[in-house]
Amino acid sequence: MVKQMTAAERALAAVCGQQVDRTSSANGLVMTTAEMMNAVGAAYPKVHYDPQMMADMAAAPHDMCGVDGTTLPFDISLEAEVLGAVLDWRKIDRPPIQKHSVMNPDDFTVPEKIEERGRIPVVLKALDLLKSKYGSDLALLPTTVCPFTIAGHMASVDELFMWILSDPDKVHTLVDKITDFVIDYQKLLAANGADILFAIDPTSSGDLLSGDMYAEFVLPAIKKMRKGTGAPTILHICGNTKPMLEHIAVSGVEGFSFDKAVPVWYAKQKLGNVSAYGNLDVIELFPNGTPEDVYSATAEVIRQGINIAGSACDVPETTPLENIRAFVKACEETPVPSENDAAAYGKQLAADAEK
Repeated sequence: MVKQMTAAERALAAVCGQQVDRTSSANGLVMTTAEMMNAVGAAYPKVHYDPQMMADMAAAPHDMCGVDGTTLPFDISLEAEVLGAVLDWRKIDRPPIQKHSVMNPDDFTVPEKIEERGRIPVVLKALDLLKSKYGSDLALLPTTVCPFTIAGHMASVDELFMWILSDPDKVHTLVDKITDFVIDYQKLLAANGADILFAIDPTSSGDLLSGDMYAEFVLPAIKKMRKGTGAPTILHICGNTKPMLEHIAVSGVEGFSFDKAVPVWYAKQKLGNVSAYGNLDVIELFPNGTPEDVYSATAEVIRQGINIAGSACDVPETTPLENIRAFVKACEETPVPSENDAAAYGKQLAADAEK
């Protein structure tokens, strides 16, 4: 029997494919609801700039529902803003890119002293506050955006994909420069208390790229990023990621987070030694399902061999607290299957899917 673990110990063991005392609920995607924000006095856009408010909001899923882990910041534009993109702050919760700043990758340079730039000091201080208060009782999985997605933020996704077809060297140049920046930022996160880096890469989805395109334009940066940072990493990609699984299996990351488009049993068969994270529906299940629905769905992904149970994307702010508590309860109560049992169940589900 495995000894009782702290939240951070459990998350680290799970992402490294080691035995755990129970399934980890260390969610690396935003799980903060409007009810939680009201309870801790957090509000947009101030939460993006106030370290204490950011920390309080990040801790709310743990304090109010018992979730093992949390993430911050709460948008995916921070890195692009630091690198010179202009954000549209009329959307105060998740500000999109308003003005792209890269016309020619050869002219693009990464600023110095990034620890002092933009909102990076806020994130680092919030991590320090959380680590000081909770220690290993709360796993910290800060969100960090991957180089290919940041490249799309800097040059525009349309321009990036035009370069893939017409001038691929421009893509390689821009992504490589951004990768060095991401490594430096991730090192800062790790040094300030991050237990696991939650690296998101929505623009590299299989809905946009083929497997061959992923291997050429994305995979080298992920390998370089993971090797350069040296910290446990979960990679998250939205949409259909079946064409990417064979490449992610050799990317060097410890875990892969995927959404409902990919069954857990299928991902487990393709990922090799890479741990599986996810993949609970956030469109209907979390906001509109019953606690019993959430409990049942969580228990099912555990039976299929998920290493860390979590949401497939950010949980809607309208999600009832009872549904998040049901998710945590299922993680605490559902027996962790052996690798052989999970694999056998996966083969059964695969056979059923072929009928």
